[in-house]
Amino acid sequence: MKISKIDNVENFFSYQIEKKEEKNFSDIFIDFIKDVNNDLLSAKEAEKKIAEGNVENIQELLYQISKSDISLRLITEIRNKALESYQEIMRMQV
Repeated sequence: MKISKIDNVENFFSYQIEKKEEKNFSDIFIDFIKDVNNDLLSAKEAEKKIAEGNVENIQELLYQISKSDISLRLITEIRNKALESYQEIMRMQV
């Protein structure tokens, strides 16, 4: 049995690999901040619905509140690590 080589992997498959737009760190971080803000706003709405008694699916509302809490904790830790890194860099002697 003879095994032949594959010259072009993209042509071997019936689909082409899509090239995604490259984003820099600041764009990714800004998008993440917007997502956290949206999570916090949806959690606020969920809390309002629970307080008013307009509950259709309590699990979904509690999920939104928990998700916003975790997102807020994560972004706070990212901020803390960034500040610690900045302080460490400023302490370096050149």
